[in-house]
Amino acid sequence: MNINVRSKAASGGRKAAAPTSFKDAFAQARAVISTPNGKRVLFLVQFVLSLLTLLYFKGVVKMAYNSMFYRLDIPEDGKGMYCFLVSCVCLLFGALMLFTRRQIVTRVVIMISMPFYLPIILFNYRHLVLLIPLGIMVAVTYIASGTSEAPKTILGALFLMSYILGAFVFLTVQSIMKPAIEETVIQRGVTPGGSYRYSVVQVLDQADGNTYVAVEPNTKDIAYGHSKWYAKGFKKTVYLERPLDYFQVEWTTKTRSEITRELITNNPSTTFTLDADQMRLLGLDKGYTGEFEIGKLSRSQRHKLGYGDNTDPIDSRLRRLFGVTLKDPDFTVTLDFDKMVEIGVAPTYDQRLSRMTDEELALLGVPEENEIMLVNGKVVFRQYVAVLERTFSNGKRDLAAFLEPNVLPEVNEEGLDIEKIRADREAAKAAREAATGTSATTTSTDETTETTVDTTVAVSNVN
Repeated sequence: MNINVRSKAASGGRKAAAPTSFKDAFAQARAVISTPNGKRVLFLVQFVLSLLTLLYFKGVVKMAYNSMFYRLDIPEDGKGMYCFLVSCVCLLFGALMLFTRRQIVTRVVIMISMPFYLPIILFNYRHLVLLIPLGIMVAVTYIASGTSEAPKTILGALFLMSYILGAFVFLTVQSIMKPAIEETVIQRGVTPGGSYRYSVVQVLDQADGNTYVAVEPNTKDIAYGHSKWYAKGFKKTVYLERPLDYFQVEWTTKTRSEITRELITNNPSTTFTLDADQMRLLGLDKGYTGEFEIGKLSRSQRHKLGYGDNTDPIDSRLRRLFGVTLKDPDFTVTLDFDKMVEIGVAPTYDQRLSRMTDEELALLGVPEENEIMLVNGKVVFRQYVAVLERTFSNGKRDLAAFLEPNVLPEVNEEGLDIEKIRADREAAKAAREAATGTSATTTSTDETTETTVDTTVAVSNVN
């Protein structure tokens, strides 16, 4: 009996010794850190870790850009995974920022990241699985940052006011630029080959309305396993029919050689304008030159050539600062291909299709199988032509795309009741014409009455 009691007491003593040793180790660690050398090591570790917050800033800037020029879509079955990943990232960088909150790099990152949260909030307000974890982390790290309380309070108020003002201006501009028309999407889909997205839209306006077809690339998106960013700003209207009517849209495919023969048969002089990249691919940059008058070049372009325009007051006054030689605006310079690209002049070359081989077309990116859109049997879009004309290149992206709403309208396959709309407009027109006729009759009667009265008064005066 006494042996059991002693063994229990001994085991209890061993259990109690573990926390004591842990506390001792923690206390020793704090003591080491409190020494001058320990403080230096801790500072160095915090500084190195604070550099990792630059990765966070890069991610915030990228997400702000994507929020403006892409449309975020999170499927219902992917929202749980997306929220988990965002929460993990926020916990990781949040803990890192709290540990290094007194480092100058972390403090700067926390402050300069604040303006970039505005587009993330404005364009992704529907996705709470993104905004809630991010918002909690931003609030905690900002409040706990090592910046002094006075500037932190002032900057916090400025950031908050800028968020409110920015949201107000954005929504106001978006409402002003929204046309006073009613659009109904009756068809939306992806082409059979998967290269393009298309939509058929009916537009009801003050006139007779119209129906148009828009095409945009399906290869510019950013796809992840849990979400997808759909590119904006590439949509092109390829067909428009007025007045408002129904039509049939279909897609088919043709080979590169078939389309080449078809285009040359329709117009033997078919010509495409090649840009600098396409010229390089075909070797057309060799020996290519162009003549330019310096007066028609921009100021920066002619300065790169070492010339200034003597009719430009800035060039005349600051020629020594710019290190340029003044010339008349009609002074001509001859530039080769590389020099044109260097100073920012876009060289182009008009090439007839009949002089291009099938291998050259393939080199320019024209695929062997090309998708073609037909509306009521008429060809309105060819992938072949879009590739050669670089219709969907990044340089032709509409930078006002951020004003587009990030919510796609629902598809109404039945569309507008065109017959009813036409009947209502005819009835309204007839009513206006009837009202105009009644008004004219009333005016004529009034004029006749006034004439009779004037005649009576004249006869009375004569008598």
